[in-house]
Amino acid sequence: MSGTANVRSLNAIREFRAALIVFLQQVGDALLALNEQVFVAVDWVENEQPRYWDREVLRSYDQVAETRIALETNRMRKEAFGHRPSLAEEKKALETAKRRLAYCQQKVEIVKQTSISLRHEADEFLGRLSTLQRAVEADLPKMIGMLERMLMSLEAYSETAESTEATTDSTK
Repeated sequence: MSGTANVRSLNAIREFRAALIVFLQQVGDALLALNEQVFVAVDWVENEQPRYWDREVLRSYDQVAETRIALETNRMRKEAFGHRPSLAEEKKALETAKRRLAYCQQKVEIVKQTSISLRHEADEFLGRLSTLQRAVEADLPKMIGMLERMLMSLEAYSETAESTEATTDSTK
């Protein structure tokens, strides 16, 4: 090992340390934002969407009941006048209401399956994110501290080397 340090710029180390501190803050903010976005997405799929589609199923049942009542009412009304009604519009409305009900019921099942899948993926992602977060919270502060100690040691070394050179120059 040589007796002298080959450091060309203490300012470069200071600037790197400052950049590392900024990076630590930005990564911390980004990790918090990612955590929040995951929780918002999971909440939306697990809570808001099931409530929405359950309400839509109820509305669809009501619509089917209303169109069925309208069909039967018009059937009885037109038969009372002595002719067979076609009731095409009422039948079409009933079929549309039944299709909407089936669609909403299908969406309820899709949301259930998506919720399970999303929860699994979110847990996997958050697990990996927490590994990164632990590294950021533990390793980066250690590195910043190490750079600070290096700077202090190099500054002390620089002062010692300068005073040694001054003493050597004055004795000549």
